[in-house]
Amino acid sequence: MMLYKGLMLLLAAAPGNVASLFCYSCSNVERMDSCKTVKTCESGETCFTRLEKKGDSVSFTMGCTQNENCGNIPVYNNVSKLSNGQLIQECYECCGVGRCNNDLCKYKTPPPCSDIQDNCPFWNEAFNICEEIHRAKLICRKFCKLCDLVDGNWADWSSWSSCDVTCGHGKHTRIRTCTNPAPVYQGLDCKGSSSDTKPCTRPLCPVHGGWAGWSSWESCPVTCDIGIQKRHRTCTNPPPLRHGDHCFGDTSDVKLCKQKPCDASNGGWSNWVTWSTCSESCGVGVKTRSRSCTNPVPGTHGEPCVGDPLQVETCNEEDCQSVAFNAYYVTVCSPVSGQTMIFSKTLLNEGDAYNTSTGIFVAPRNGTYTFDAQMCIVNQRYMQFDIMVGSTVHASAYGYTQSGTECPTAHAIVKLNTGDSVTVQWKYWSYSTISVIPQNVHYRNSFSGKLSNP
Repeated sequence: MMLYKGLMLLLAAAPGNVASLFCYSCSNVERMDSCKTVKTCESGETCFTRLEKKGDSVSFTMGCTQNENCGNIPVYNNVSKLSNGQLIQECYECCGVGRCNNDLCKYKTPPPCSDIQDNCPFWNEAFNICEEIHRAKLICRKFCKLCDLVDGNWADWSSWSSCDVTCGHGKHTRIRTCTNPAPVYQGLDCKGSSSDTKPCTRPLCPVHGGWAGWSSWESCPVTCDIGIQKRHRTCTNPPPLRHGDHCFGDTSDVKLCKQKPCDASNGGWSNWVTWSTCSESCGVGVKTRSRSCTNPVPGTHGEPCVGDPLQVETCNEEDCQSVAFNAYYVTVCSPVSGQTMIFSKTLLNEGDAYNTSTGIFVAPRNGTYTFDAQMCIVNQRYMQFDIMVGSTVHASAYGYTQSGTECPTAHAIVKLNTGDSVTVQWKYWSYSTISVIPQNVHYRNSFSGKLSNP
C-alpha cells in the first residue's frame, strides 16, 4: 500500500503533471488502505505516514508536513509485540518528489484480493511492478497473481531441552519452526534464528589423571659391568579428582647401563670325573667321562675354556655268548601248591643258565628274554601253573580236562638283569594222586627260554 501511495506521489510529481503534491489525509485509521481522503499539500510540504500504538491497538495517521520535518523524524522507536506475538515498530515515513523511502516502515497492510486496481496494468508496464514480488504484493496483489503468496511466521518455541551435559557447564536448547504459517508461493521466510539457548550448570565433572613428564635418568647403580638405570613419573598433570580415572601405565622406566668390565679372568677346566660303566654287558658299548669349566669360572669379560667337556670311548669289544635252553621231563607228577617244577632233561642249554637239578634259570646278563612252559593234565583233573621271575608272576596257564588230555601253555617276555631267576611254579591240584601226565611220546611237559635282545 505504501508503494502504491509512493507511486501515486511520483506520478503526481512527474513532468507534465500538476505541480501540487496529493497525499492521503486521515487520522487514527486502523488500516492504511481504508483511508480514502486526499489532500493537496502546500508548497514546501511532503506526504507523511505515522504509525501509533496504544495498548494492543495500532493506528495510522497520514497527511502533509513540512519537508524539513522529514529529516528530523526518527526511523525506529520502541519495538513492541501485538497480542498475536507479531513484532511491530513505531515509525514515521515521508514521501515526496524525488524521495520516497518505502523500506522505512516494515509493517504494511497488503491490499485485499477482491479486485484488480485500475492503475496496476499501467504501473506494471511503466515500472515492471510485478517483478518486485514483495512490493507488488502490497499494491497489486491480485493483478500480479500473488493472492496465494503467504509470508512465513514463527510457530511457538518448543519446550527447553534437558541440560546437554551431566556435569559442569552446559546449555538448554529450544527450537521453533517457520510454520505459523509456512511460507508458500515465494513468500518470505521467517527472520531470526530457529534455535535459542540458555546456560545450565551441573555438579563439577570428575578430573581424570594425567602423567607429568619423566624425571631425569638416575645414575648407573654399578661401577663396572652392566647395571639398570631408572626414571620416574607421577600422575599429577592433573591429579585425579572427584572419582576421576587414575593414569594408565607404569610409574617407572628402566634401561641398561654399561660400565667398564669388572672381571676379565679366563676360565679353567676341572679334573675329569670317573669313567661311566659300559653301556653294554657284552658286545661293543660306550663309556663316558666329563669335566666342567669351573676352575675357575670365566669372568664377565674373560675367555671360556678351550676343548671338549665330554669324552666317549668304546668298551666290551668281546662278542656276547648266546643264551638259550629247552628242558623237558618233569620229575614230580603229583606236585603240591607252590612247588617249583623241575625239568630234568635238556635238548639245548647254551650258556648253562638252566639248572636241571633245581629247575631254576638264572640270567647270565642284562637283556630281554622270552619263556614258554607247557604242562599236560591227567584225565578229569584241573590245574594252574605260573612263570615266575623271583616271586612275581609274569604268565599263567589254567587247564581242566573231563575226558581226554589237555596241555595248556604259558608265554612270557621279560626284561632281566644279571642274576634274576625264572621258574615254573605249580598252583592248584585236584587230587593228591598224579595230576601231571608223565613224559611219553604223545605228551611233553617242557620249559624253554632264550635271550632275544642283549
